[in-house]
Amino acid sequence: MPKLYVERGLLRGQELFLAEGKAYTLGRSTTCALVLDDPMTSRDHFGVTVKDGRFWLRDLGSMNGTYVNGARVEKAVELKVGDQVEAGETLFSVLGDDEQRTVGGIVGRDIAGYRILERVGRGGMGTVYKARQLSLDRIVAFKVLSPNMAGDKEFIQRFADEVRAAAKLAHPNVASAFGVGQDGPLHYFVMEFMAGGSLQEKIDREGRVAPDRALPILMDVARGLAYAEERGIVHRDIKPENLMLDEHGVTKIVDLGIACERKGRRRVSQSEGVFGSAHYIAPEQASGEHIDGRADIYGLGATAYHALSGRTMFSGESQTELMRKQVEEEPEPIEKVAPWLPKSLCAVVTKMTAKDPDDRYGSAKEVLEALQSLGAGATAATRPAELRHVAQIGALAEKLKTTNRYARERRNKLLVAALIGALLLIAALVFFLTRQ
Repeated sequence: MPKLYVERGLLRGQELFLAEGKAYTLGRSTTCALVLDDPMTSRDHFGVTVKDGRFWLRDLGSMNGTYVNGARVEKAVELKVGDQVEAGETLFSVLGDDEQRTVGGIVGRDIAGYRILERVGRGGMGTVYKARQLSLDRIVAFKVLSPNMAGDKEFIQRFADEVRAAAKLAHPNVASAFGVGQDGPLHYFVMEFMAGGSLQEKIDREGRVAPDRALPILMDVARGLAYAEERGIVHRDIKPENLMLDEHGVTKIVDLGIACERKGRRRVSQSEGVFGSAHYIAPEQASGEHIDGRADIYGLGATAYHALSGRTMFSGESQTELMRKQVEEEPEPIEKVAPWLPKSLCAVVTKMTAKDPDDRYGSAKEVLEALQSLGAGATAATRPAELRHVAQIGALAEKLKTTNRYARERRNKLLVAALIGALLLIAALVFFLTRQ
């Protein structure tokens, strides 16, 4: 029998086995078969029913919807092994019951001169495998685009062009792109393999990143962005998931698939649509305005805020709400969220995340200079031991907040019911007295 494997989110790595004749509900409610610590999911978000060896998923009226292979679920859909399910910020893969996280799919096959060794993970664009390039005997990341994207010919052409453009970039803090191609129905691209995983995975493991470890990461990214700026490239999606560490601990920027070239222009149009992740997107980018490298500086600042404090600048129950807050609201100052951080480091993060681009650093080079000028004092502070797993604390706080909210709703309902009962009793008494 298949199982749901959590690829992304606080429950990453957990599995839910699906048994014949059973029905499962997933969401934030404590009565769910799998409780999702995800504020963007509903209490009862989606359900899966197993009948006659077939697996049916239906959305349970969730606020933000349920997506299978990128398409929003409007009615019951049948799940197949290999499908991808998204609920809020949580991503699931449908795997066979004997399939582990690192195996299955195309593992073991030779494709276009690459031997697929293991499955590393899955994201919004597709599945990532660790592979060996047979001709050069080197380990690479082999990324296969998801079927819903592979069917868009215009996207495939644009994506291939962008990968080829990225392959021309050569910098120690930008992950190298090696190639792009097609093998039958599979569309893939190949890039440098990052053995250290992403900054997001580091945050998930540690709760937050201590200043002495965060500062080198931020400086590496600033160097990579300065290089991109020199070539007129705006990444548009700087976030912890797109910052990866190699086996030596060097941080590199990945996923230039949505990067765009300014081609001599000072600013870039967003005529093709607004790209980016709601937790890290710059206000002008979220508003659909023309952008430049300062949008990436904002993304790096939002990433630094998350890594250093253990929480994102804003929280909300939908992508729309998050983007509205990015445009309209000020985040809680990082020095209040993480009072143990040096004020000088907090000041740099605050300037990077200024609402007005003119109030931020003018270039990634300026960011790098500011980070380098902080000195040893900014890296001496360590995380309080009792607060290291802030993500878990935040999830608990969210649970308590949710529990309290529903307790209030239940109390209010009881009061309304009691009031209606009292009014009915009075009406009955008046009716009885008038009949006497």
